[in-house]
Amino acid sequence: MKLQGKHYFDIFWILFFGGIMITAFGYRYKARLIPMVVTLPCLAFAIYRFIVDLRGKEEEGATGEDILLQGIKEKVEGVSVGFKQKSRMKLTAAEKRRRLLDISLWILIFLGLIFTVGFLYAIPIFTVAYMRIKRESWVLSVLCAAGLWVGVYLAFVVGTRSYLYEGLLIPLLRNQ
Repeated sequence: MKLQGKHYFDIFWILFFGGIMITAFGYRYKARLIPMVVTLPCLAFAIYRFIVDLRGKEEEGATGEDILLQGIKEKVEGVSVGFKQKSRMKLTAAEKRRRLLDISLWILIFLGLIFTVGFLYAIPIFTVAYMRIKRESWVLSVLCAAGLWVGVYLAFVVGTRSYLYEGLLIPLLRNQ
């Protein structure tokens, strides 16, 4: 078994996440939680990828990731993408600018929501608004928003017992 470039890349990520984990052990308990919560799954996935790449048993063609991302690829590229198809749709300069402006605008909207109503309210509001504008169903939009909210709440408020930014509006309403 000879190591190839992708194996070295996997080893890099294992060492990187391992280094973060070792460094985090030197922190106090509360300061250690966030790096550990984020890094542990990343380290586990990096080790998994290294083992899979080392065995080399993945099938040619469509991988599990390709199958999961097929719907996203179709929406982003605007065309039906076959797994064997190598050529991609070429975007015009105007289309690239429009997409950059669209992404930038959504980021600014999310930052504005965080600033005004705080993280815990901005996450579901932004998720529902974005998914509805992108023509997703109400059920999927609300379920994704609720899942994101629960995940962030459990990881940060419950798990680390930390306070997330409340925004400008929430403290004003609470004091009324």
